[in-house]
Amino acid sequence: MAFVLEFDARNDILRVRLEGRVTDAILLDCYGTTAKYVASHPPCRGIADVSGVTEFSVSSTAIKQLTKASPAFPAASMRIFVAPQPHVFGMAHMFQMLGEETRPNLHIVRTMDEAYSLLEVESPEFHPVS
Repeated sequence: MAFVLEFDARNDILRVRLEGRVTDAILLDCYGTTAKYVASHPPCRGIADVSGVTEFSVSSTAIKQLTKASPAFPAASMRIFVAPQPHVFGMAHMFQMLGEETRPNLHIVRTMDEAYSLLEVESPEFHPVS
Protein backbone atom coordinates (compact mmCIF):
# COMPACT_ATOMS: atom_id res chain seq x y z
CA MET A 1 0.00 0.00 0.00
CA ALA A 2 1.27 3.46 -0.87
CA PHE A 3 -0.17 5.12 2.24
CA VAL A 4 -0.53 4.37 5.94
CA LEU A 5 -2.80 6.00 8.52
CA GLU A 6 -1.51 6.33 12.08
CA PHE A 7 -3.12 7.96 15.10
CA ASP A 8 -1.69 9.57 18.22
CA ALA A 9 -4.58 9.40 20.70
CA ARG A 10 -2.85 11.48 23.38
CA ASN A 11 -2.48 14.47 21.05
CA ASP A 12 -5.45 13.74 18.74
CA ILE A 13 -3.32 13.70 15.59
CA LEU A 14 -3.96 11.58 12.53
CA ARG A 15 -0.84 11.14 10.41
CA VAL A 16 -1.07 9.94 6.85
CA ARG A 17 2.22 8.78 5.38
CA LEU A 18 2.52 8.38 1.63
CA GLU A 19 5.49 6.41 0.34
CA GLY A 20 7.01 5.26 -2.92
CA ARG A 21 5.24 6.17 -6.15
CA VAL A 22 2.12 8.32 -5.74
CA THR A 23 -0.35 8.67 -8.61
CA ASP A 24 -3.67 10.48 -9.01
CA ALA A 25 -5.56 7.29 -8.09
CA ILE A 26 -3.46 6.67 -4.96
CA LEU A 27 -3.79 10.26 -3.79
CA LEU A 28 -7.56 10.28 -4.33
CA ASP A 29 -7.90 6.93 -2.51
CA CYS A 30 -5.78 8.24 0.36
CA TYR A 31 -7.89 11.39 0.61
CA GLY A 32 -11.13 9.39 0.67
CA THR A 33 -9.81 6.95 3.28
CA THR A 34 -8.61 9.82 5.45
CA ALA A 35 -11.97 11.61 5.19
CA LYS A 36 -13.83 8.46 6.26
CA TYR A 37 -11.57 7.98 9.28
CA VAL A 38 -11.87 11.62 10.38
CA ALA A 39 -15.66 11.51 10.00
CA SER A 40 -15.86 8.58 12.40
CA HIS A 41 -13.19 9.81 14.86
CA PRO A 42 -13.58 13.57 15.34
CA PRO A 43 -12.07 15.84 16.41
CA CYS A 44 -8.46 15.50 15.42
CA ARG A 45 -5.66 17.38 13.76
CA GLY A 46 -3.80 16.02 10.78
CA ILE A 47 -0.41 15.55 9.22
CA ALA A 48 0.10 14.38 5.65
CA ASP A 49 3.71 13.28 5.33
CA VAL A 50 5.14 12.72 1.85
CA SER A 51 8.78 12.54 2.97
CA GLY A 52 8.94 8.91 1.78
CA VAL A 53 7.61 9.60 -1.70
CA THR A 54 10.07 8.64 -4.42
CA GLU A 55 7.90 9.57 -7.40
CA PHE A 56 5.03 12.08 -7.33
CA SER A 57 3.06 11.48 -10.52
CA VAL A 58 0.05 13.58 -9.55
CA SER A 59 -1.58 15.88 -12.06
CA SER A 60 -2.79 19.40 -11.46
CA THR A 61 -6.23 18.10 -12.48
CA ALA A 62 -6.25 15.72 -9.48
CA ILE A 63 -5.17 18.53 -7.16
CA LYS A 64 -8.00 20.73 -8.45
CA GLN A 65 -10.43 17.81 -8.01
CA LEU A 66 -9.40 17.51 -4.36
CA THR A 67 -9.89 21.23 -3.73
CA LYS A 68 -13.49 20.87 -4.95
CA ALA A 69 -14.13 17.88 -2.66
CA SER A 70 -15.32 18.33 0.89
CA PRO A 71 -12.38 18.86 3.24
CA ALA A 72 -11.17 15.65 4.89
CA PHE A 73 -10.82 17.54 8.19
CA PRO A 74 -13.23 20.10 9.69
CA ALA A 75 -12.28 23.71 8.91
CA ALA A 76 -11.30 24.38 12.53
CA SER A 77 -8.81 21.49 12.58
CA MET A 78 -5.16 22.23 11.95
CA ARG A 79 -3.75 20.30 9.00
CA ILE A 80 -0.11 20.16 8.04
CA PHE A 81 1.39 18.88 4.81
CA VAL A 82 5.05 17.84 5.11
CA ALA A 83 6.75 18.03 1.71
CA PRO A 84 10.55 18.19 1.60
CA GLN A 85 10.69 17.66 -2.19
CA PRO A 86 10.48 20.96 -4.13
CA HIS A 87 8.00 19.78 -6.78
CA VAL A 88 5.69 18.20 -4.19
CA PHE A 89 5.95 21.31 -2.03
CA GLY A 90 4.83 23.33 -5.07
CA MET A 91 1.83 21.06 -5.73
CA ALA A 92 0.87 21.23 -2.04
CA HIS A 93 1.08 25.00 -2.22
CA MET A 94 -1.25 24.98 -5.24
CA PHE A 95 -3.72 22.86 -3.23
CA GLN A 96 -3.43 25.32 -0.33
CA MET A 97 -4.09 28.37 -2.52
CA LEU A 98 -6.99 26.81 -4.45
CA GLY A 99 -8.65 25.52 -1.29
CA GLU A 100 -7.90 28.31 1.18
CA GLU A 101 -11.56 29.23 1.69
CA THR A 102 -12.58 25.71 2.76
CA ARG A 103 -9.25 24.75 4.35
CA PRO A 104 -8.10 27.81 6.31
CA ASN A 105 -5.90 25.91 8.76
CA LEU A 106 -3.70 24.14 6.22
CA HIS A 107 0.04 24.65 6.58
CA ILE A 108 2.77 23.46 4.21
CA VAL A 109 6.18 22.69 5.75
CA ARG A 110 9.33 20.84 4.73
CA THR A 111 10.05 18.77 7.87
CA MET A 112 8.26 16.78 10.55
CA ASP A 113 9.99 18.92 13.17
CA GLU A 114 8.24 21.98 11.72
CA ALA A 115 4.93 20.10 11.80
CA TYR A 116 5.38 19.08 15.44
CA SER A 117 6.33 22.64 16.33
CA LEU A 118 3.14 24.03 14.74
CA LEU A 119 1.08 21.41 16.58
CA GLU A 120 2.99 22.12 19.80
CA VAL A 121 3.86 18.46 20.44
CA GLU A 122 7.24 17.03 21.33
CA SER A 123 7.04 13.25 21.30
CA PRO A 124 3.92 12.01 19.53
CA GLU A 125 3.16 8.30 19.74
CA PHE A 126 1.59 7.11 16.51
CA HIS A 127 -0.04 3.71 16.18
CA PRO A 128 -1.35 2.17 12.94
CA VAL A 129 -5.04 2.57 12.16
CA SER A 130 -6.68 -0.70 11.14
